Amino acid sequence: MYTHGRKQGCRISLDYTYKGMRVAFMENEALRVGILLDKGADVFEFTYKPRDLDFMWQSPIPMRRPFVATGALPEGAFHDYYYGGWQEVFPSAGWATEPYQGTYQGLHGEVSLLPFEAQLLEDRPDEVALRTHVRCYRSPLTLERTLSLKRGRPALFIRERIANESIGEFAVMWGHHPAFGEPFLDDSCMVTAPARKVEVLAYHENGLWQPGGDYEFPLVKNRRTGEMQDIRRVLPRETRSVDVVFFKELSAGWYGITNQRLGLGFGMAWDQNLFKYLWMWQVYGGHTDYPWYGRTYNCALEPFTSYPPAGIKNAIDNGTALIMKPGQVIETELVAVAYEGGGVSHIGRDGSVWS
Repeated sequence: MYTHGRKQGCRISLDYTYKGMRVAFMENEALRVGILLDKGADVFEFTYKPRDLDFMWQSPIPMRRPFVATGALPEGAFHDYYYGGWQEVFPSAGWATEPYQGTYQGLHGEVSLLPFEAQLLEDRPDEVALRTHVRCYRSPLTLERTLSLKRGRPALFIRERIANESIGEFAVMWGHHPAFGEPFLDDSCMVTAPARKVEVLAYHENGLWQPGGDYEFPLVKNRRTGEMQDIRRVLPRETRSVDVVFFKELSAGWYGITNQRLGLGFGMAWDQNLFKYLWMWQVYGGHTDYPWYGRTYNCALEPFTSYPPAGIKNAIDNGTALIMKPGQVIETELVAVAYEGGGVSHIGRDGSVWS
């Protein structure tokens, strides 16, 4: 039951569990947001209530409690527990093949596999807010995230704070990993973002795009046909491709992905001086090995401090790692929104959407 038995306006509850894991739900007239507290405080549901549509992708891997922070694989256990949804990636991204400060951080760091503490901060009809907090196991870092909904607004507001508790500098990669799937995702979806350049990672044998850069946004070379194509358009499952691309030289920190058949979209906005890059993970039916084996159709749009997704040592080498000073604290704000219409020209950090 939601707190105070309230059935209108903003609501929040910490009373639920799923498969033995603590789950929080936040809700207003426009959105229902589910947070998996015992696994990374993931956003596993982001439902736009007027259409009864959840934007988040659900993978073939079932949702279950992580019982190890790393596994037998060199990449750790991220994929073993990756049911889809929206993870926070910290303090490293991609498959870290080299140790840093005496330990391996695995695929996408450790935060997404850790249980978070949770506390209600606001519980009123016009606003609800949930504070979550975690201290890393392998790194001298803490992450605090406050999620809030306001009456009648289709926007999830996020305030974040990271801290370096060590006596030395510590390099991090930090980002958000929301993945979108059916029924929202189809080949009518179009991404809008204020980027100037695109770089394609040499990622998989089934990649569609010619690796390298910097391409002039939004055109990228199709390595199967040799033609230049618009990277912003989502392709059908039958493409049988999988790629990771980076949108670079952002003039502002925001994106929208719009399903033009439905007239419905999802967007995010953030401080582009902190999250300087936007990654796009495109899985159009072509990830044919572990862990997907050709079963998946999804994409993710991920604001990040750094690139490429190959661990913190590579980000240090290319100068994009975020170097935290001893005792340093970094705070920032983001927003995620649902919107209706055939496209978007701007999303503000106040949750505003311009068509």
